[in-house]
Amino acid sequence: MMDTSEYIALFLEEAAEQINILEQDILLLEQSPSQEVLNEIFRAAHTLKGSSRAMGFTAMGELTHAMEDVFDALRKGELSVSTSMVNRLFDALDTLKAMRDQIAEKGTSDIACDELVQSLRDILGESPSDAPTAVPAPKQAEKSLTLQEHEREAALTALDNGLSVYHLTVRLAEDTLMKSVRALMVLQTIDANGGAVIASHPDEDALDNEQFDLSFELLVATDKPADYLRNLLLQISEIRDVEVAPWQESTTPQPAQATTTTEAAAPLSEAFSAEEPMPQPTQPATHPAANGEGEKTASRTSTASQTVRVDVARLDTLLNLVGELVIDRTRVAQLGREFEARFQHDELVDSLLETAGHIGRITDELQEHIMKARMLPIEHVFNRFPRMIRDLAQKFGKEVRLVMEGQETELDRSVIEIISDPLIHMLRNSVDHGIEPPDQRESLGKPRQGTIRLSARHEENHILIEIEDDGKGMDPAHLREAAVRKGILTREAGERLSDREALNLIFAPGFSTAKEVTEVSGRGVGMDIVRSNVQRVGGIVEVDSTPGKGTRFSIRLPLTLAIIRALLVRVAGQVYAIPLSSVLETLKIHPDMVQFVGRRPAIVLRGRTLPLVSLQAHFYKDDFDIPSCRAEEPMYVVVVGFGERQIGLVVSHLIGEQEIVIKSLSRYLGEINGVSGATILGDGRVALILEVADLFDDVSACAA
Repeated sequence: MMDTSEYIALFLEEAAEQINILEQDILLLEQSPSQEVLNEIFRAAHTLKGSSRAMGFTAMGELTHAMEDVFDALRKGELSVSTSMVNRLFDALDTLKAMRDQIAEKGTSDIACDELVQSLRDILGESPSDAPTAVPAPKQAEKSLTLQEHEREAALTALDNGLSVYHLTVRLAEDTLMKSVRALMVLQTIDANGGAVIASHPDEDALDNEQFDLSFELLVATDKPADYLRNLLLQISEIRDVEVAPWQESTTPQPAQATTTTEAAAPLSEAFSAEEPMPQPTQPATHPAANGEGEKTASRTSTASQTVRVDVARLDTLLNLVGELVIDRTRVAQLGREFEARFQHDELVDSLLETAGHIGRITDELQEHIMKARMLPIEHVFNRFPRMIRDLAQKFGKEVRLVMEGQETELDRSVIEIISDPLIHMLRNSVDHGIEPPDQRESLGKPRQGTIRLSARHEENHILIEIEDDGKGMDPAHLREAAVRKGILTREAGERLSDREALNLIFAPGFSTAKEVTEVSGRGVGMDIVRSNVQRVGGIVEVDSTPGKGTRFSIRLPLTLAIIRALLVRVAGQVYAIPLSSVLETLKIHPDMVQFVGRRPAIVLRGRTLPLVSLQAHFYKDDFDIPSCRAEEPMYVVVVGFGERQIGLVVSHLIGEQEIVIKSLSRYLGEINGVSGATILGDGRVALILEVADLFDDVSACAA
């Protein structure tokens, strides 16, 4: 019997996809029921039911079967959609998620679902005994299958040993996307139930590579009856029909040959193991639709297996290797320039430079493709939110509509993993704090249903995610008062804050305007964590709000966290890297241009005061004082931005732009203020990468 554990990973991946489809479509069903949505829901439930049963997860299959019955009744017009029904379906869906997670962790699930199944049956007015039973297969006429000699001999041996030999015709559903996986599950199910496949048409290699239409034929030896075998295979998802007929030889052999065959034949299990092996599990493939029913198998070969699923750990390893290659590429290019300066007009040096240039182009292309392979549509995060918003709106007695835009926008998977929690927190705040109760909205002349808009789009080298609601907005005066009441600010400091600075108080640790603590908010934690998580991936978060009209949060994220472009600068003999995404411009100024604003050195840049930060003073604490600098030589200033704020970083020299590989600092070093990581330069030295947000915090602290 074949070990099914090797198929669990494939089952878990497919189960997650089907559960995700069910969650999205049940929401659509509640909002705007349609036959198209019902058909898609029914297919997803049917697929999940079949795969669960085929893998032996009976409880999961039964629960999905009960959901499928409800969807079928809706599809036939026997039931109508109600909030109570949708809540029960979501309870069942949450249980399916828990079952899947437990299977992923332990390889099995012991979660009971009898009450849930009964609650779904109650919707239909059924008792457990009313549950549908398998329909017996109609009797089929005997069929013949052209066999090779060794296959015919194995079939005759099986008959002599008292087994039954059946000719199976398996037909798949027209919308089947993973034909090879379904064929594999048929073969595996037969093997797991004591049967053996003697022959297949097309052969198993063709089944493995999806070189067949929507049906295939098998010759099977088994001790099970035909009806049992048929009903067993019909439980597999996307199997439309199975015909089972007793096998009959198409050609009667010569008596002498038959006698020899019977006497010399090996036992059945040995005969099968000596022939073609069972196929190994394949990855799901996508391919263009066939041009017509009469398309030849040969023409299908070129369209099969166009995509494969790769473990993300392998992509991470590839990216690390590409990162090392980028470092070496930079080193080779630097060595080439040094050789050129030392040995001008040397043919070997010219060849070295040519080779270095070629390696650089190949590395750039390889890096680009690896980065694209790591990209995921942000819909992987967005799809979690409609259900969450619906449940929160019900909990708080509010009417909320979630509008999502730009789900196709792609982002590095490492960024997607980190951004999920901040988005969840801000959306929950929008429902709890932002959207007013329906009666209150109506009294204000607003629609009873509030709207939250979640959007994503590319903007230069960043991804911009916005969360906007049409709720009550935030009052800066109210925020100042709350900050003073919480002891975050003195009253004098609060009065000096501008309205925009007052809005940023929501990011202060311990800040909350909620009068009561709820499950969602009011504990004074959350928005500071949101900002920390966003900054951790090199992003920024801003807030804009108008009292009575709504609030908008904007999150600007880098496309990737692995390889970035940076401006290299020198400070006190050491090289530092400033992410180019934060650099606005570079300046060369004279020391006598520096003025004091309070105790903070600054310059006037195009009519605007620009605070200055000396990186030498920040990192080395050597009392390097910009205003007292008597040097007549000009100073270099890198103007960096964080949201709408700008500061100037004073450095010793500007080196130039370079693509760098981000390396995290050792955990033994801990967190270093103003440093987000490190990189290895072309000459092998280590350069620290600046965390610009920390430098802005230092300026704010000094100003306060």
